[in-house]
Formats: sequence, structure tokens, C-alpha cells
Amino acid sequence: MTKHIFYLALLAMAISACDKTSPGPILPEDEHYKIHINNELNELQGRYAIWLSDDEGTVRAFRWAPGSDTCQIEVPDSKEGEVFDCTVARVFGFERPGSGVRDTTITLTTYTALADGQTIQLRNLSYVRTTDLSFTLQNVTSFDSIIVADGLTFTRPHVTNGYNGIYQVEHTGRIWFRLLANGDPHWRYLYFDNITGASLNLGNLDVNLMTLSFVHPTNIVFPFTAAWKYKVDGVVDTATLQFLPLGDLRRAPGGAEKILSSLDVYEPVANADFMPEPKPYHSFRIQANGSSDEGYTYYSDDFYEELPDHLDAPAFDIEPTLLSENRIAAARCVGDFDLLSFNRNYNSDLLNISWEVIAKPANNAIISQRLPDLPKDLQRYTPLNLYQFGNLVHVRAENYSRLNGYDAVLQKRLQNSDPLWQAKGGYLGREELY
Repeated sequence: MTKHIFYLALLAMAISACDKTSPGPILPEDEHYKIHINNELNELQGRYAIWLSDDEGTVRAFRWAPGSDTCQIEVPDSKEGEVFDCTVARVFGFERPGSGVRDTTITLTTYTALADGQTIQLRNLSYVRTTDLSFTLQNVTSFDSIIVADGLTFTRPHVTNGYNGIYQVEHTGRIWFRLLANGDPHWRYLYFDNITGASLNLGNLDVNLMTLSFVHPTNIVFPFTAAWKYKVDGVVDTATLQFLPLGDLRRAPGGAEKILSSLDVYEPVANADFMPEPKPYHSFRIQANGSSDEGYTYYSDDFYEELPDHLDAPAFDIEPTLLSENRIAAARCVGDFDLLSFNRNYNSDLLNISWEVIAKPANNAIISQRLPDLPKDLQRYTPLNLYQFGNLVHVRAENYSRLNGYDAVLQKRLQNSDPLWQAKGGYLGREELY
């Protein structure tokens, strides 16, 4: 009998040990301020330093983020409800091709008064491919113009070179171009889908077999006359990043900028009036920037269901205040907008530094910002340690028509998950140099 009681007790103990519902030891709640980092980049793509600083700029916590891994940084002696500035620095060293000289680029971003528990995603959102395009035009009696969308010209077709063309094209899978030839006033189109290779040799192209379009262009008026840079895409699918660029925006190095007050945009031939329904392009993305005669730089990036007849001018402004040292910048917000950005730059032969500070604006209020102290690991970069940015600060006001305020915009920047988030948010920016 005693033996049976012993075995029953032993069995009960074993069952209890295997009980997965047992709560186990209760751990004290962690109330320290912390930020989570998700780094999807390896260390060959750059090393990332993260630090937290208080209102005085004192470094309260520092660490290097491991490549292709997650981590967190916390302030053990933080108090409940306390917030800190978080700075993310990317240090990237590379060797100039064929020179043996090593350059270093440091890109810093400071998020002011970042709330506890935020997650910062470090990702590369580049989805653009580069393809070398070459072709020879045939049956050409006269040649007026050619536009290779997003193409950098190496050889432009001309009678003296047998109408050979060589371009380097940035694209998302589609390459296209249009030309005017043989005295015909209508554009001739040619485009190709699913391009993945580093080169595309089209061989001989008969211009008489290219598709003609009789659609008149849409005229888009700019807010002011300036040296505009612009980019127009016919959007196929924003989820899979499929575009058909409509404008020739790449300028050859050293090329002159055109003074523009408006531009003519031709819809892609697949959306032309003579093409059957349904049209493949659901909307249009337009990016534009230019310098106004009032001394500010204008930025716009937005989606439109139809090509607009004009671009809106910003209804907000920023005004400078007096500065006392290189580390301090301030601006007065005029009107309502969502985000305020202070940018400083340093450039030399061996070291390039860019430091952006993100702050929350307030209508008709002065926002002052002082760069935080540097952790010891970055003090060996002398220009950075001495804050050798001079007195020049780029101050940019950003407004988003489809995002609800500063917190929503900040989350998009921290998530870093969508290369189109600015356009989807309806971005309008105004930048001034003080």
C-alpha cells in the first residue's frame, strides 16, 4: 500500500512539472524608457550608431546597432513620462573607384522628444533598376526630337552617327521612349515591360512601325517661374511599385536648367483616347521642385486621379530668428503644417556629413533646436565633433493633405516601410536657407 501511495505522489509531481499553464515567476514591470531598433541592413551597407539625449543635450544612452538584427536602447535611470531625443547615425566608408582614397559619409537624423516604446526601422527602400539601352533608328528622313523617360543620354541619335542611340535608364521594370521624326507632328511611342537585365539592345528600329499618338498634351501650370525639376509617372500599381515615367527629367551633368512656368505632359500611349477600356493607369504621380523668386525652394509630391491643370503653392511659411552658435537653430512657424526639419551639411574631400533634426511645429510660435552632444565613438570625426556647419541651416516646413498631423507623419518616417509614403500622403514642402 505504501508503495502505491509513493508512486501516485511521484506521478502527481511529474504531471505538475509538465503543466504548461503554470504562470511561473512574476517578473517586475520594466518602466525604463526604451526605443526598439529593427536593422535590416548589414554592416557592409553602413554601421548605425544610436543614442538618446536629454533636454540639455547630454548623452544618456549609446550603442551600435548590429547589422541584420534587432536591438533596443534604454535609459535605466529614466523617470515615468520622460521623453528623450533619439539620434540615428549611419557611418559609411567607401573607396573612390580607382583612386585608393577612402571617403566617409555620415548621415544623422535626430527625432526630438520621441515617445517611449517607439520602433525605428532601418531599411533600404530603393527599388529602381538601371539598364543600358541601345538602338539604331531606320527609315529616318528627318529627326526632330527624342525623349527617353528617366534616361541619361550617352549617345543621341543623329544623322552623323547613323541614328544610333545609347542611354542609361532608371526604371521599375518598364522602359519607354517617344520621338518626332520624318516631319510628322505626332509623337511615336515604343515601350517594353518586365525589363530586368543590365542591358537592352533593341537593334534596328523602323520608325514607321512605331505607335503614333494623336492625344494632345495636358498643360500643368507651376506656382511661379523658376528652374523647375519635375517628374511625372503614370501609376500602374503602387503596391508593386510599377510605374511608367512620362517626363524626361534626368539632366546630364553640367546641363543648363530650363526656366519654366508650365509644362506639357503627354499621357502614356496605353491611356490614349484611341485605346480600348479599361485603361491600365489608375492615377498619376507628380514630383516637382523649384526655387521661387521669393527665396525659398518648393517641393511637391502627390498622386492625382487625372493630370491636374496646376500645382498648388504652399499656404504656410517659416521665418528665422537670431542664432548664437553653430549648434543652435530656430524658426518661427507661420500657418499650419505638419513637420519642421532643420538640416546642416559639411562637405570636404574625405568626409561628408548631413544632419537632420525633426521637430513638431506650432503655428505662430518659435521652435528652437540645439544639436545634442556627441558620444565618444563619433568624436574622432573632428568636423562633426566641432559642429563645423557654419551658420547655414536649411529649414523645411512639410505639410501632408492626407496624413493627420505630426504624429502620423513621424510614424511614416520611423516605419520606413513604403517608398511612396510622401506621395500617398500628399506632400507639399517649403525650404529656406538661413
